Amino acid sequence: MSGRVMWAGVRAVCFDMGGTLVRPEPVATTGQVAEVLGISLEEARALMGKSAKRRLVTPQDLAHEIAADFGRPALTGPLTEVLERARRRAEEPQLYPDVPDMLAELRARGYALYAMTNALGSSVPEQDPPAFRELLDGVFYSARTGAIKPEPEAFAAVEQAIRLRPEELLHVGDSMNADVRGAASAGWHTVWLDRHHTTGLMPAASTLRLHSLNTLPLLLPAQAATGTITSEVAG
Repeated sequence: MSGRVMWAGVRAVCFDMGGTLVRPEPVATTGQVAEVLGISLEEARALMGKSAKRRLVTPQDLAHEIAADFGRPALTGPLTEVLERARRRAEEPQLYPDVPDMLAELRARGYALYAMTNALGSSVPEQDPPAFRELLDGVFYSARTGAIKPEPEAFAAVEQAIRLRPEELLHVGDSMNADVRGAASAGWHTVWLDRHHTTGLMPAASTLRLHSLNTLPLLLPAQAATGTITSEVAG
């Protein structure tokens, strides 16, 4: 273990949520919206990234806006159902089995722990779910910061809120673009969590590739780098 310990200066670890900490639905909310509207997933992602993930909004209001934008008011009801289900899932997230013990161990070692997600504003719960309040120091929602990964502003929002430098931060996520490239561009240390053993895709040499979060504590120092962390995560 001693020969493989990395990131000696890291004081905080930030995790992506869907696909990293939380089990995603077989068809993501954006995909379900695409099915209701009869558009491609790429079109739906572009639509959601434009504003729906950058501000808080109720499921009903977002459904009305989307239906109106497409000139199909009759779809307001089906869209509302999709978005309300997503809100309920966000209030009771299904964590992967390797998450609770891993986070508990890192917290015992003194690491500050956060999550960062490109969440639809309609899916952001009024309060962080109990599982996150117990295991994390805070969650950064794009609908609250106004920036989505991989935009540098998304990572800068975390740095400013917890008053840490990029080299003191490690980001762990399953998206090569949003998580790995975004965090690396911001100067953070990076881990690509490849739960599905993807073939034909390799991260840059500076990024570590893991298949399970069980491995992460083995690679971090026994104690977090010293210093006081003052957090201003919006609740």
